[in-house]
Amino acid sequence: MRGQKVYNTIIKDGSISGTIRKGRNNSLISKRNECMIARYYYYGYLRNKGYEETLKLLMSEFYLSPATIAFQVQQQSESLVKLRQLSPTVYYFMNRWPHYKW
Repeated sequence: MRGQKVYNTIIKDGSISGTIRKGRNNSLISKRNECMIARYYYYGYLRNKGYEETLKLLMSEFYLSPATIAFQVQQQSESLVKLRQLSPTVYYFMNRWPHYKW
């Protein structure tokens, strides 16, 4: 009968393999934001794109709304300043994120 396996596993055996955490993974979000800031810098500084065009490109790459992208850029402004001070070349980005076309 439907659900009997779950019933037998949990109720009769009492073996639960731990709780499953649902929701977003913070480490993956951090990695996404780091890459998004790098792409933001790349488009804005190295490719000399305008703000609106940069937002459109990031929207299509990361499937985020413009408001979310703008919020994350504000939150990660220190990282953006560090990138600006580091003044990396395209080669830096190619080594760090080889799956993107730089």
